[in-house]
Amino acid sequence: MKRLFWLSVGAVVGASGTVWAERKVRAQLEALQPDHLAVMAQKRVVSFAHQILEATVEGRSAMRERETELKDRYHNPTATEFPAAVIDISSAPISQSRQRR
Repeated sequence: MKRLFWLSVGAVVGASGTVWAERKVRAQLEALQPDHLAVMAQKRVVSFAHQILEATVEGRSAMRERETELKDRYHNPTATEFPAAVIDISSAPISQSRQRR
């Protein structure tokens, strides 16, 4: 009885495995058909175009915000934004090209 049980289990597993493998192969063959490949390529191109469009819109928005910020700084400077730098030119080292003259 044990042998008959395991023989039937093996037959069922083998048959179901064969059916499963056949379905997978057919699905892969359908995926490689020219019309299916064209549809997949179209979807990828459209997706890529949407990503480029979103990046462009986001970049322009950031550019406008930064431009507004810089214009505000230029027209309304404060003492802390542009600290006065005092440079004493008389104590600056003379370059070698000026020393030769």
